[in-house]
Amino acid sequence: MDPKAAFLRVGAPALPGDAQRSSKQKAISQFPYRSFSVKLDKAPLKMEFLRKKLKWIQQTMKEQGIDLWITFTREGNEDPLAQDLRFSDLTWRSAAIIDQDGTKTAVVGGLEVDTIRQNKFYDEVVGYASEGAAPKLKQIIGKRKPKSIAVNSSYDEGAADGITSGMEAYLKRALKGYSKGFVSGEDLAIALRARLVPEEVELVKKAIVECEKIYDEVESAIRPGKKDRYVHEFAHKLLAQRSLSTAWAFDRCPSVNVGGDPMGHIGYHNTTIRNGDFVKLDFGVNYEGYCSDIQRVYFVGPGNIPSSVKRMFETARAANDAALAALKPGTVGYKVDSAGRKLIVKKGYPEYKHALGHVLGRSTHEIGPLLGPRWPNRYGKQVEKPVQRDMVFTIEPSVTSKLGTCNLEQDVLVTASGYQQLSKPQEDIIRVG
Repeated sequence: MDPKAAFLRVGAPALPGDAQRSSKQKAISQFPYRSFSVKLDKAPLKMEFLRKKLKWIQQTMKEQGIDLWITFTREGNEDPLAQDLRFSDLTWRSAAIIDQDGTKTAVVGGLEVDTIRQNKFYDEVVGYASEGAAPKLKQIIGKRKPKSIAVNSSYDEGAADGITSGMEAYLKRALKGYSKGFVSGEDLAIALRARLVPEEVELVKKAIVECEKIYDEVESAIRPGKKDRYVHEFAHKLLAQRSLSTAWAFDRCPSVNVGGDPMGHIGYHNTTIRNGDFVKLDFGVNYEGYCSDIQRVYFVGPGNIPSSVKRMFETARAANDAALAALKPGTVGYKVDSAGRKLIVKKGYPEYKHALGHVLGRSTHEIGPLLGPRWPNRYGKQVEKPVQRDMVFTIEPSVTSKLGTCNLEQDVLVTASGYQQLSKPQEDIIRVG
C-alpha cells in the first residue's frame, strides 16, 4: 500500500505530487483516515504456494477428523492468518471456511463480496446486509452438518490464536448446535505456515546465502578496540547495501556477545572488544519474505586459542551433531533437544536455558514443533509435537562458561529420512583481529 495513501484524511496538508493524482484518488482522499491491522508478514503467502499447501491442510483435517476450518475475523484485531488466506483488511465480521474436501467459502459484509471474489481463491462468496453474519453462517454450516469445526484458538501458538473472545462468543451463538464440536485449528495453521513447498525452501536458501555473505564481510569489523555496537552497525550497513532487511527486530539483529556478557535478545552491550575475547554473533536476513537464522563464534587476537575455548567449541559442535542425528520425521521435539542437552551436561557444562531449535520460515520463530525441553509452564505442548518433513529448523544448543557462550546455530531442512544441511556448519573457531 502507498504510505501516502494510508494517511490521507480530511483537512490533511498537501503532499508532493498531489497535483498529479487522478480525480478518483482525490475523491478517495476526502474520506477520513481508516486504520489497517498490523500484519504477521509484510506480504501474503504467494497464491501458488497457498494452493499447493491446501493438500497439507486437507490431509491434517482428515487425520484429525476435522470437517471444517473457520477463520473468523474483523477489522481492528485481524486474525494473523487472514492475510495468507486472502482474507485481509475486511471491515465487518468475516468467515473463511475450508471444507475437508478443499471447498472454500467466504462469508463477508455485502460491500466486500467483490473484493474477495477478485482474489480468485474462494469457490463461493456469500454476502450479508443488516441481518449480520450469523444467519448466513448458520445456513452454510447447517447444510454441511459437521461434527468437528476447527477455529483459530491455541494455548501455545500465537499465530494460531487469532479468534478473539468476542468473536468466539459470537460464533458460538451463531452456531449454537455445533459449538460443542469446536476444536483448535493449531495444526492446520502449522500445515499452512511451517511446512514449506520446494519454492519456499529455495527462498530460505537465498536468505541463508545472503546471511553467510554478510557474515564473511563482518569479520573485518571484529577487532580489538572496537565496540560490539560497531560490529552491530557494520552488519546493518552491509544489509543496506544489499537492500535487505533483518530477520527479526532491527535493533536486536545481529546480537553481538563479547566474552562473558549475558546472552539475550539484545543488539549489543556497548562492550569494547579486546585481545583474547570470545565473540558470538546471532544474525539473520529476510529475503523476499523468508528468513535465515545463523550464529557464528570468533576468537580475537594472536597466539594460541586456549584449550578451554577449544573444548567449548568441540562440545557445541558435538551437541549439534547429536541433535541432528535425532532429527527425522515423527520424532517429537523434546527428544531432539534431549540429544544435544544431555551431551552438554555430561561434559560438565550447565544446562542451557532455552530450546535447542525452532521452525524457520516466513517468521524467524515460526509456529510448529519446538525442539525444546519439557518445561510445560514455558513451552506448553509445543515440544510434544512431532517433526514433519518439509520443515526448516534451527539447531542451536548453547555451551556456556565464564569465557562466554558458544552456539553454532545452523539451518536444516527435514527430509523423508533425516535432514539436509542448508547453511554451512561452522567446523572451526574463526580467528579475527
